[in-house]
Amino acid sequence: MVFGVLVLGALVVLAVAGVTGATAVLVTVAAIVGMIGLGSKLGARHTPDRAPSPPAGGAVEDHGPAQAPGP
Repeated sequence: MVFGVLVLGALVVLAVAGVTGATAVLVTVAAIVGMIGLGSKLGARHTPDRAPSPPAGGAVEDHGPAQAPGP
């Protein structure tokens, strides 16, 4: 955590000094963090007609009785 803050601080100092690479990294990181945050806020991806996570307790859905083999 401390290392990340130091790297972020160094990137900000470099961006203020005019290093375009540092500015590009800061903008890219901000965009990625923003997209992840918005995705979490909106409920993330999910397949239609299916629960986003398995039922509590690891229960398996019952698909009815198994059919007997043919004649």
